[in-house]
Amino acid sequence: MSKKKETIKTGQVIRNSANGITRLLIDFLFYTLVILAVIRFSQYGYNFCYQLFGSVAVDKEGEGKEVEFFIQSGDSTKEVAGKLMREGLIIDNYSFYAKSLLSKSNIQPGTYILRSDMDYETILKIITRYKEPEESDLEEEEE
Repeated sequence: MSKKKETIKTGQVIRNSANGITRLLIDFLFYTLVILAVIRFSQYGYNFCYQLFGSVAVDKEGEGKEVEFFIQSGDSTKEVAGKLMREGLIIDNYSFYAKSLLSKSNIQPGTYILRSDMDYETILKIITRYKEPEESDLEEEEE
């Protein structure tokens, strides 16, 4: 009888140890995945913000390709951002879309010559036909 109890206790100890090890491995895998997800989302967030507020271009200055880019009347800003990305003129259409919303400028239809070494700000100035106010305009506003 005593030997039977020892065998049962040994079996329970082994089962409990196996359950503990399994639980430990599952916890380890879960927390590893959580940490990797946090790292990945942080990288994406950093890159998105850098593209939104920094000076980002697809190619280095002087190494870009020239592209004739056409915007039709009625194209939405999202559509234009998608076309720019497909043409290889921007890195990410979502960050360009957000930057265009922040600029509060309207994209104008037409044909434009753009380069892949232009940053988002330059591309936006071209396709919105943004003009810097001249000194005489600024003086008139102050008066």
